[in-house]
Amino acid sequence: MRRFIIVWNIIATVVALVLLMQGYLWWAWAVIFSAHALWLWATLIPACEWFGPVITSFPTPHNEVWLTLDDGPDPVETPLLLELLDQHQAKATFFFIGSKAAQYPELVRAVQRRGHGIGNHTMTHPAAWFWAYLRHAVRGEIVHCNEMFFKITGTKPTLFRAPAGLKNGFVHSVLGDEKMKLVGWSVRGFDGVRCDPARVLERLQHGVRPGAILLVHEGRGTSMKIVRELLTWLDERGYQCVLPSLNG
Repeated sequence: MRRFIIVWNIIATVVALVLLMQGYLWWAWAVIFSAHALWLWATLIPACEWFGPVITSFPTPHNEVWLTLDDGPDPVETPLLLELLDQHQAKATFFFIGSKAAQYPELVRAVQRRGHGIGNHTMTHPAAWFWAYLRHAVRGEIVHCNEMFFKITGTKPTLFRAPAGLKNGFVHSVLGDEKMKLVGWSVRGFDGVRCDPARVLERLQHGVRPGAILLVHEGRGTSMKIVRELLTWLDERGYQCVLPSLNG
């Protein structure tokens, strides 16, 4: 599909130029719009796989979910979250921002020591513009973040999550070079933009099912309340937070 979109953009540009030369202005605009609409849809819809695979769930016969935590490490909330996860015997993947990891390397190592996963969430988290970056800029955000984690932990992440889930046609190419996979989610509470813990928790609970990927943000001042109540709710219903195998 990615190749089709690229080819259609090229064809549409040529067709639009011909139409303009013939004086068909509105038809030219319609052709250009159709080409860019496909590109924007694949970019702005986090679960869209037109550019390549996006992991939005995992296969399991058990009551298991994958808890993922974005935007850390946070000097206040990350240590508290680690203690909370231990109390519930839960595992999570922390999608860390490289620049924050550089500030708090010991927190990154603590996450690794506790047996949790660490994912790449770009070096600087350019949420407003990452979707529009060209390949060299996309590569810089991903590769520099990987290099930072290797410096801190001795290993490079194999999982990537784009800022706000917005990716473009260059992301999968870079991930392929780095032997990484793009991780989305099954359900998010929108705590990154609206931090009413009760509403966030309600949205997350509504999406819980075996194999679901749950997204929560840290560093907003509400993470502990949300994760504490979520883990208690999951425990009561016999769900376990695990790190799934994504081989294959």
